[in-house]
Amino acid sequence: MATHRIPILGWNTLPDTSGSVFFEPYPTKATNDRWDHGHWVFNDTATRLELYSLFNVPKNYVGTASIIVVWTSTATSGNVVLDFDYRAVAGNDTESLDQTTQDEQLTVTDAAPGAANRRLETSMSVTSSNLVADDTVEFLIARDGASGSDTMAAAAQLVGLYFQYADA
Repeated sequence: MATHRIPILGWNTLPDTSGSVFFEPYPTKATNDRWDHGHWVFNDTATRLELYSLFNVPKNYVGTASIIVVWTSTATSGNVVLDFDYRAVAGNDTESLDQTTQDEQLTVTDAAPGAANRRLETSMSVTSSNLVADDTVEFLIARDGASGSDTMAAAAQLVGLYFQYADA
């Protein structure tokens, strides 16, 4: 049995309509401006900010699923609250992609980096039995600024979002 980690943000990723979640070049917030890649920004607000997407569960999936969030910030104190809501849609002509509920809502609170722009990684365990190979997983990743536990006074910068799982 091996553990796999696949990126789950792609061409179909969309921010909410708040204007406080957006894609930008990393050098906009970085100091050295050497590595010109992009990241998703969740500004510091007192509201819940959301980013939406979907992915397919790989054919070799057997369980122990988790969501891995790789992020950073220019802040060096405070906490950020991250939520991951998802719904798995299965079958061929059996379930609608247009649902109003989620299968599960996951939450994690993580501390700001010890120095600006340090890479942080946090994970959220998924109820593995909610997923089967070939499911389409609709999801949102959110910064929950409405939570009293979100005390970081700067943007959270999403560098990567991954689905981690075990195979047979």
